[in-house]
Order: sequence, then structure tokens, then C-alpha cells
Amino acid sequence: MLKTGNKILFISHFAGFIGGAEGYIYNTAALLKRNGFKPYSLYVEKTRESERFLSIFEDKWSLDQISQIKEEDFHFTTLHKIFSPQVLNIILTHFSPTVFVHDHDYYCPKGYKYYPYKRRNCKRKYHSVFCGLCSSIVPPRHITNGIIPLLKKNFIDTPKLFQLATSCKNFVVLSEFMKQNLLRNGISKNRIHLLHPFLKKLSLTSTNINADNNIQIVFAGQIVMSKGIPLLLDAISKLKFLTKKTFSVKIMGSGSRLEDFKKISNDIGLSSVVEFLGWVANPTAIFAKSHIAVFSSLWQEPFGLSGIEAMSNGIPVVGFDVGGVSEWLQNNYNGILVPERDTNAMAKALANLIENYTLRQTLGKNARKSIIEKYSEQKFLENFIRLA
Repeated sequence: MLKTGNKILFISHFAGFIGGAEGYIYNTAALLKRNGFKPYSLYVEKTRESERFLSIFEDKWSLDQISQIKEEDFHFTTLHKIFSPQVLNIILTHFSPTVFVHDHDYYCPKGYKYYPYKRRNCKRKYHSVFCGLCSSIVPPRHITNGIIPLLKKNFIDTPKLFQLATSCKNFVVLSEFMKQNLLRNGISKNRIHLLHPFLKKLSLTSTNINADNNIQIVFAGQIVMSKGIPLLLDAISKLKFLTKKTFSVKIMGSGSRLEDFKKISNDIGLSSVVEFLGWVANPTAIFAKSHIAVFSSLWQEPFGLSGIEAMSNGIPVVGFDVGGVSEWLQNNYNGILVPERDTNAMAKALANLIENYTLRQTLGKNARKSIIEKYSEQKFLENFIRLA
């Protein structure tokens, strides 16, 4: 069990804010530091807002400085999101970390766990040949670096990454859904630890949840296909015919498909309703002015951190039932859970909340209550210190 003053090393590819995993690392390190622990960072590559990200750590090293530190310097070593088997091999020659599994990259070359083109979710365990073939069936526009690097990643790098990652002794997952994925891929039950994420309890002084007009719907996440933005836009286009009340949609996030999705929005006549905000450093400020959050992912979300972030602001969530979402989104209690990819059901759920002030208020209060009860800092801290 960890004690106050202990040194904890966080190993990750990115030093900066890219997605949910990096936010998780930063927030966990900050929480530990506030409670007397000493977090440190070993990273491969700096990215957006790297200075702010690294400022929370007592000290930091890039991968080429790994020889300056050794396992005995730390009381607990954690590994987060490493993409390259070569990099992972270097790390494992120096450390025996506990692996925090944030997504499907270790057992899916594509990373999304769905089949190509139709994007139907996959329930298979990893198989180097089948999964390599599946991940190689991609539209030509996605083969940006040529076919050889793609085949190398799918048939050489991912099998090595899988072998190296699964050789580690202990794993941490954020949801029961991810635990089942590891079990399916040969990780024994006693090596897997379920650790729900946490959110800081927020003041709701600026929330706008009680307003009954000019409803603001919010989405937060990377602007990539797996987050289901086209499905969200389709649902919004249908929503326009289901309510006479005024509403707007704020989409927070950056990503490779931003311009593509803006064009889709404009082409289907949503430019006056939908606004793409890009990267938002302080999403709480947007959540605080919103009434409903939407979670439109089409891939099997390992957890869905942006969903509980919205709920912590007292906002009900309408989300597709994919991956681990149903573990925090309880239908008709703290939001509305709809069948995956069903944009008709999503539009109807959004209309129901827009039209029904009492329901929106009740689900919003329950959403916040859920976060306080299940995802508190104290509960997370108590469980985290037992991992070592």
C-alpha cells in the first residue's frame, strides 16, 4: 500500500493534452500531489500544452533520458498508452510497470474494435492474422504513408505490442467492460484491477440547467469518426422536426475530421444550429452553460470520461449504449441510454428532454448525485493506493 511521500512514476507516449487518457494522467497526478504523494513523468513525445501538463510533476524525463532513472527510485510505476513495441520494449527493460489500459490498442491494430466500412463493433479476442487482415481493409484515403507501413503495423508491430503488453504482471481498467476484454484476451482475473475514474466536485453556481428556453446541447471529445459526429449531426437534423423550442449545439474538441464534419453540418442545413468550438482548455465553462450532453460514440468506449464530466455539472446525458457507457449512464435515472447508432432514438430522447423541464431537472440532479456517490476523489484515492 502506498503512503504519503511515496514517489509514483507515470509513463506515457504523450506529454500534453490529446484525449481522455492524457487528462486522466494529469488529473490523477494532480490529485496525488495534493494528497502528499510525489508524481513523476517519463514520456516519449511532447504535444499540445505540454508545459502545463508537465508542470504538475516533481520531475520529468523524455525517453532518451531513461538511463537517468531506475525502478528503485520509485515506489509505484504506471504505464499509460504506448503505441510502439520498440518503445515498450525499452521501457520494460528498465521497469516492471502496472499497465493502465485506456483503450483497445494493445489487442486491436485499428484501435477502434469495429469492422471496416460498416463499422459494426467487434467482440472477438485478438488474433494476429484475422485482426491484421481486418485492420488492413481501409479506404485508400486513409493509407497516408503507403501500404507497407500499414501492413508492418498490422502484422508485425501489433503482435509484438500485444506480446509485450500481456507479459506485464498487473493491469488496471476503468470499467467492467474493459475487464472482460482483457479476460477474453488471456489475462487472468487476479492480474486485473478495476479502478473507476474520479471527478472533482464542482460548484454549480453558474449552471443554466433550470432554463426552459434556448436549450444548449453539448458534445465533448476528439473530432474523429469513432466519436460518431456524423451520427450526432443526423440526430440533430431529425430533432429540428421534433421540437419547436429553440436549441443550439456546441461541439468541443479538435481532430483530423474537423473540416469534414463542418462540411457535413453545413450541407444538411445545421450551420445556424451547430457550432464547432475546437479545442477548449476549460470545458467546464461550456458544460456550466449547457442543459443536455450527448455521447454519440460508435466505437466501443472503454469508459467515456467526457460523459461523467458532463454529469458532474448536473447535466443529463443522452448516449449510445456502447462499450462501458451503460456502467455510468443509467437509463431514465441520470440520462437516457439509446441503442447504438440509432439516431431516431437519440433525436427522440433529446426532444423529450428539451420539452420536459421537470424530467431534465430530475435527471440532471441524479447525474450529479451519481458522480458524488461513485466517482469521488476520496474513493479513487483509497483504491489507488492499494494497487502497489
